[in-house]
Amino acid sequence: MNTRLFFLALLCCLVMGELTAQTSHRALRRGDKAYKDQNYEQARKEYNDALEAENSAKGNYNLGNALYERGDFEEAAKRYEEAAGLSDNPDISSRAYRNLGDAKFQQEQYDEAIDAYKRSLRINPEDDETKYNLSKAIRRLQQQEQQQQQQNQDQNQDQNEQDQQDQQQQGQGEGQPQDGNSDQQSQGNPQDQQQQGQPQDQQDQPEQDGQQNPQSQQGESQANPNQAKMSREEAERQLGIAAEAEKETMRRLQKGNRSGCTDGKDW
Repeated sequence: MNTRLFFLALLCCLVMGELTAQTSHRALRRGDKAYKDQNYEQARKEYNDALEAENSAKGNYNLGNALYERGDFEEAAKRYEEAAGLSDNPDISSRAYRNLGDAKFQQEQYDEAIDAYKRSLRINPEDDETKYNLSKAIRRLQQQEQQQQQQNQDQNQDQNEQDQQDQQQQGQGEGQPQDGNSDQQSQGNPQDQQQQGQPQDQQDQPEQDGQQNPQSQQGESQANPNQAKMSREEAERQLGIAAEAEKETMRRLQKGNRSGCTDGKDW
């Protein structure tokens, strides 16, 4: 009984595997037809169906070709790598690595393209097309490295020039006085500040007839205080002299009255 069940299960697996292989094969054929008609989107769908039924090297390789034609180089590279790993056919593996190099070349990943071309040539050293693609990738890589070096030199030169300008500006800034350090500049003319502090209509307002500038009146009333003080002292001195003269006159009058004559002198 158990033996019958075992053979029955084995038969079912064989039948299912055959059906799956037939499904994958039919999908591959439909994909090949769409690819030949340059209907790459339809080919991609058919190849995906084939891979769902059976993950094969041929299915991945053909799907990679359809993706490459659609410009999806990154996904195509993944399919070529999968095909090279699954295939036990050296011819398919060599072509898969060569197409992998082409997909990397289209992405400007020249170092990875060179590696893929070399792996293809290890399998098929007589492939002239792969040799040509390898030499082209090597030249592009050299150009890419030279451009990168030139960009780095330009960036370093620009940075050095910027540093020099910053140093020059810093040196000029240290040699000049900073705003607000000079008392003369910060204080300015007191009269100018006083005038600036007044409203504009008061500064420009003309003097009315009969009125004097309050500052001029103050200046006239307080003109030379030393001179005013000297005038008072002189007046007091003159008053003292006059008082003495009056006393002297009174003494002379009294003396004249006693003698009854005058000496003919003026007072």
